[in-house]
Amino acid sequence: MDRTKVSADQTSDDAESIVADELARLLESPMFVRSPVLTRLLQYLVDHRLQGNRTAPKAYAIATEALGRSSDFDPAIDSYPRVMVGRLRNLLDRYYAETPWLHRLRVPQGSYEIVVQHRTAPPSSRNADAPRDESTATQPDAGGAASMPPAKAMPPAAPVPGRSRRILPWLGFAVALVLAALAGWWFARSDGQFLGADFVPMPTIEVSNPASGDTGPSRAMARGLDGKLRDGLRRFELVQLLSSRKPGAAARQVPADYRLDASIVRTLEGPVDVTLVLNRVADERAIWSQQIRLTDEDIPEFRGLEPAIAQMAGDYGVIVRDQLQREPDNYAPGFPCLAQFNRLRQMRSPAAALRIDRCLRATLVDMPGDPVPLAALSLLRFGEWQQLRATPKGKEAFAEGQDFAQRAYMAAPNSAPGIFAMARAHFYSSNCQRGVAMGNSAVELNPYDPDLAGFMGLFKTSCGLGAEGEALLARSVMLDDSHAGVPAVTLAFVHSQRGEQAEALALLDRMPSPSNLEPQYLMVRSIVLARTGKVDEARVLWRRLLDYTGQPAAAPPETVLRQFMITPAVIARASIALRETGVVGPRPAPPPAGAKPAN
Repeated sequence: MDRTKVSADQTSDDAESIVADELARLLESPMFVRSPVLTRLLQYLVDHRLQGNRTAPKAYAIATEALGRSSDFDPAIDSYPRVMVGRLRNLLDRYYAETPWLHRLRVPQGSYEIVVQHRTAPPSSRNADAPRDESTATQPDAGGAASMPPAKAMPPAAPVPGRSRRILPWLGFAVALVLAALAGWWFARSDGQFLGADFVPMPTIEVSNPASGDTGPSRAMARGLDGKLRDGLRRFELVQLLSSRKPGAAARQVPADYRLDASIVRTLEGPVDVTLVLNRVADERAIWSQQIRLTDEDIPEFRGLEPAIAQMAGDYGVIVRDQLQREPDNYAPGFPCLAQFNRLRQMRSPAAALRIDRCLRATLVDMPGDPVPLAALSLLRFGEWQQLRATPKGKEAFAEGQDFAQRAYMAAPNSAPGIFAMARAHFYSSNCQRGVAMGNSAVELNPYDPDLAGFMGLFKTSCGLGAEGEALLARSVMLDDSHAGVPAVTLAFVHSQRGEQAEALALLDRMPSPSNLEPQYLMVRSIVLARTGKVDEARVLWRRLLDYTGQPAAAPPETVLRQFMITPAVIARASIALRETGVVGPRPAPPPAGAKPAN
């Protein structure tokens, strides 16, 4: 028998065993649990190898069999498989950067194939000075399959005293890996129940194949639209995108909470009309729809769809509001309490803030490195600091707000939530220069998030960058005028300060409930009404605001506004406007020098 052939067969068997074992560990890791699309892609590439295929899978097969694209997918005009394999490559690198490994899976650059990379064993005491990080990756042979590096011939080693002590740690490591694999198997079989009865997964959304005409250009545009919608929704970490169900697919599949239907029509004049309808699957009710007209300049990139995608899936979007309407009192860890946090920024109350604080902290137990709940907790603590600024509890809240912001940034330094959490911390520390720099980076990463644009507009306005701030406030309202909130109120205040009362009233009148019950809204509307001569109506709104904040009639505006506003510069400007318009009385004159206080 050919010893070379036996050795090669044994080497191949070892490699396949390593691939299967590593796949099991990867699939149970939090990184892949939270990335269902990349999980399916990894599973597909591993299955392709383990089935004995000696060539890498094609882009078309990856798109249609692993990534849910329809059978008319054209890899010549759509780079989706290459993009997703690149993301898988990066996720694998992130996982192994945080996990000790002797061998790991890798997707080489320019390839769609899974290979094994080996790290050499720790050196023995006789060559302790040898480098410990030397590694080598298996490379595809002429047929495309990965092969193991040839083993070096070594003479039999004599027994070394103490060798058993050196082997024990590796045995312990192997046992730990086996236990981790069993835990992952149990998690998969238990549907996550051991995380607690209150664990709620992210809402799921399915994109149906866009309807189009029966011509070649129409079908090509429909494929482009399908890719745009799917890639756009994947940017948002609060929504899980599902692939369309295929005929004959396995019966056990996560049902979608929402379904997005799209259609595309080419008009006689030349533009393209795209209609989007978001349906709630439970009762087949359309909860949002929009028609968008695109010009030739927008095709084939479909650039005009970004605001609509952000509105559907952003952390201030339609899905959040629908979740609130269905389960307004659900504070279970995960997505629902993040939705409640967004509601809190519209209608703040101490009791709700306490419940949401507890909920977000429980979320961190399952997702300790998620920048979104970390950033939310940071903002909650900054809000508490503002009301208790001069007290020890206020200082404690400020320090914790800074800490949560730092953790969010360290967990995701290249993400919009992580960067903006740190930018906001700089603003609250009165460091406008750093806050503006980091905030600009966050906006560049996600230019279609209305909430992020609104916050940056508010901060830039308070830092004296009036023109830039106003532009961001207007963009925030443009991106999502159905739930405008504080950005629209701030923009109305800017208009009012310039004497443009009609524009300010138009913004305020368009705001839907419950935004028109917010304290910020009541404050700005009272200023605008007073400037149009309706001082009595303005003072009625001010009394409602006093009742809302629990302050006495004689309370100065600075004290009242501090109950629901954070930025000192904005509080100062609003207080001046309230006094100048006569909504509240003038500031009391200071007592004469040497006067004795009244008994």
